[in-house]
Amino acid sequence: MIEQSRHVPLRATAWDPGEAAKAIDEIIADALGHFDDQAFWLAHPLDGEGAGGGFHNIYFGAAGMIWALDYLRRSGATKAHLDFGPMLPRLLEATRANGRLWGYAVDGSLLLGDLGTALLTMRLAPSAAIAEAVHTAALASTQLPVRELMWGMPGSMLACIYMTEMTSEHRWRPIFEAQAERLLSELTETDDGPLWVQDLYGRQTQYLGPVHGYAGNMIPLIRAWDWLAESQRTRVADAVSRTLSRNAWRIDFGTSWHGTVRHDKPPWLCQHCHGAPGMVTTFADAPFTSPQLEQLLIEGGKFTWAAGPLAKGPGLCHGTAGNGYAFLKLHRRTGNPIWLERARAFAMTAIAQSRETRDHFGRGRYSLWTGDAGLAAFLWDCLTAVPRFPIVDVF
Repeated sequence: MIEQSRHVPLRATAWDPGEAAKAIDEIIADALGHFDDQAFWLAHPLDGEGAGGGFHNIYFGAAGMIWALDYLRRSGATKAHLDFGPMLPRLLEATRANGRLWGYAVDGSLLLGDLGTALLTMRLAPSAAIAEAVHTAALASTQLPVRELMWGMPGSMLACIYMTEMTSEHRWRPIFEAQAERLLSELTETDDGPLWVQDLYGRQTQYLGPVHGYAGNMIPLIRAWDWLAESQRTRVADAVSRTLSRNAWRIDFGTSWHGTVRHDKPPWLCQHCHGAPGMVTTFADAPFTSPQLEQLLIEGGKFTWAAGPLAKGPGLCHGTAGNGYAFLKLHRRTGNPIWLERARAFAMTAIAQSRETRDHFGRGRYSLWTGDAGLAAFLWDCLTAVPRFPIVDVF
């Protein structure tokens, strides 16, 4: 069940908080040193070629980088600061233009469209006009056929949660409630448990993970638990235990899940977007419990540890830091210090991976979900022992 070519051994380096803090400083200094106020950041060769040399969205573009730099400053991880405010209107327009290249008529996407960049602008340079832009993008998602975190309603539901926190306005909750009602109305009973069908990239697929699938759809429902009706809470709690259990692949050293349902072979991916780490990171925040759920979470953590750090690099979506968040979330849920120790062991390996990649390419990987900025957030959470997965848990 573990494809060894996708993983690398842990480095024999003991946890060192000073080294983690130093790595955060290196990542931030490198990012600021390579920032261009016209082109923002060049896309990394490992991420492909962006429009005009770079990407602009939250997922692996300039918006995600700016968010990370501001977040790390707000959190106390750094004192470094650059005023990005004057550049945000141009960044928003670039995100809108590039978002259309993905083939969607409406770009109300949190991670790859204009919704995330508008939300960033609201955080750094709030205005009534930007609030309206977020409102328009969030509403648009209600009508889109895509139902997953990256492109669809779960992302706009998270935006409504964050806009409520930022503005204290009451208009965001009705959007969330309408979208939660639609989301749950399309949660269908199957032989594999209650599932959604994602209409994505021209295909109808039953994804399971936190970026494109079932877990991602559950994220805003878990995050805004108090906004749900009691009947909705009951349904979510029941659905999670049954779907996770029916799709789990159990072996001696742990449990994992495929990226999609119905496979006759064991899962081969073990990363945040597909596999045990993302399922644990998502559902370790569940405000409900059952013996079955708790056992699945622990088994998913054991599988993630047995698989080891990822060969793809230190990032969040399919990297070592993303897998490490499963351990941080288990530490918070269980109180068992072994999970914090394992998160920090992954952190030291991720630091080495980041430095080696930066040396090889002569520059950092300027991306929140696939690059060094996400690693910096993970390192900070390892230092504080307070897990806040970027964009999903905090904005």
